[in-house]
Amino acid sequence: MGRRNTREILLNEGINAFMAKGYEGIGIQQILSAVGVPKGSFYNFFDSKEGFALEVLDAYGRSYSGFVAGHMAGEADPLDRLRAYFAALEDEMAEAGPAAGCLYGVLSQTSAPHSDILRDRLKSAFATWRDNLTQLLSEARERGQLRHTADVSGLADAIIDGYEGALLRMRAEGDIAPVARFRQITLEALLAAAAPQK
Repeated sequence: MGRRNTREILLNEGINAFMAKGYEGIGIQQILSAVGVPKGSFYNFFDSKEGFALEVLDAYGRSYSGFVAGHMAGEADPLDRLRAYFAALEDEMAEAGPAAGCLYGVLSQTSAPHSDILRDRLKSAFATWRDNLTQLLSEARERGQLRHTADVSGLADAIIDGYEGALLRMRAEGDIAPVARFRQITLEALLAAAAPQK
């Protein structure tokens, strides 16, 4: 197993393990055992569990950058792109099962209270997500689909807050229904609240 390959295997297993059990619920030895990597090899790549979690977050962000660009970029109606993005996320959650979710949300609940470094990285990750949504909502505002006074950054934050809450309920209830409700009701209500008055 090559050095680069071993590192990528560990990062991929880290995403799966932290998603399933959170930061506090999984130990490094469990991750190593799952992929058959000796403990000494882990410390050739990462200096600590916290350092490993930081790199897992970066790997997770990279894995979704193409997904985000594929749904948010383009010339189509910006609100249609936004809706398509959340529909695709819902499809992904339905396929992965109710134990799925967003690694940012999972680690925010299980690691951020104990690690300033991880909290800062998570804040940065959420800010990047907010910026992507804000750009799309700004396009919609420029096209007159949202009020010219609409706070698109605040709207992006509210959308993320609603979506993360839906994922929390999905994991607690073992059912995709909260994510579907978010897309069908919450997202539409937030967009309607920022729409031009007729």
